[in-house]
Amino acid sequence: MSKFNPMSPANLPQPEPVPEEMEISVRQLWDAAVGKVFKLVSKDYGTRNVTYTQVKGVRDAKPAGSGAFEIEVLCVEVMARTLSSKRTQSNICKEGVLREEANTDLIPESFGVECPLAEFERITNAILAYTNSYLDWVMQPDPEQQTDIPAAIDFPHLMLTDMEASLVRNSPFLSKNTYFITGNSIVAAQVSIQQELQRAQRGILLTDAVDANYVARKNEAIASLQAKLKDAAQEMETGRILASVEKQQRENELVERRRPGFASLQLDSLTLALLGKPSTTTVRWANANPSEDGVVFCLGGHCAPLDFVRWAHISGRALTEDALVKLKLQDFFKGWKQAYTGPNAEGYYPMLKPATN
Repeated sequence: MSKFNPMSPANLPQPEPVPEEMEISVRQLWDAAVGKVFKLVSKDYGTRNVTYTQVKGVRDAKPAGSGAFEIEVLCVEVMARTLSSKRTQSNICKEGVLREEANTDLIPESFGVECPLAEFERITNAILAYTNSYLDWVMQPDPEQQTDIPAAIDFPHLMLTDMEASLVRNSPFLSKNTYFITGNSIVAAQVSIQQELQRAQRGILLTDAVDANYVARKNEAIASLQAKLKDAAQEMETGRILASVEKQQRENELVERRRPGFASLQLDSLTLALLGKPSTTTVRWANANPSEDGVVFCLGGHCAPLDFVRWAHISGRALTEDALVKLKLQDFFKGWKQAYTGPNAEGYYPMLKPATN
């Protein structure tokens, strides 16, 4: 009888076979890569190439059952070159379908390392705006090239998207995505927008998918930029009116007050009330009798009638005839006890003054 040998190969524990279904196939690697972006970088003297490949989808190839599959990809290739001490960029965007067999050696890592989707979106957004003007902002690979200074901007300004910034790129008030707000800068922005629209008009016959996408994005940017400029103009006008009121108030403090307190109505207080701002003057609609009603103001316990002067807008712009037809004085006195409710939703309000009689 032979002795038992625990070190005999027959007596050693054998590794369990790996089930075939646990092996990860190339097709499974591609399925898991759908939606991801891969980045491949190559450098040469004076040239830097960056290729982004986004996996859009994976599907079975025809004929069914062949084991082959198709990979739908979106590729963006960017070349940055330095010519005559100036950096220039060129780019190629293309979509395509790769047909692969089940035993292919092509895997997602063949297109480089995985990169964040946000980086890929910044690149494509810059290309949609204007490549040579804006791509350099998002293609800074080295820390010493990061020139942004993290300081709060203490001037009135707007933060624009890349597409909005491209519309005012000819304005001297633009700094990257920051647009400084002054009276002249709003005028310059409108002029620059018109220049861009005239330039784009020359290419209106281009109808391929990329240009259609660009036109849609640009139209959205024009609408949003115009809204931002309009709000900025209204805010500037309101600030100008308030500054004028404060100046008048300081001047009124220097005037000798010999008249009764009620007679020396402070027009700055009435102006604030008509603009819907906090004020010591209150304005309301009064009904003396069925045949006599009108607007009165109250100041320091005294009340007196007001005369209508004209209609105005908080932006200071002139009113059209169509706008004047729709305005009714009594519609502005819908508050408690027929109190004045301030400018309407469109920014219109009545200009009033103390009655002369």
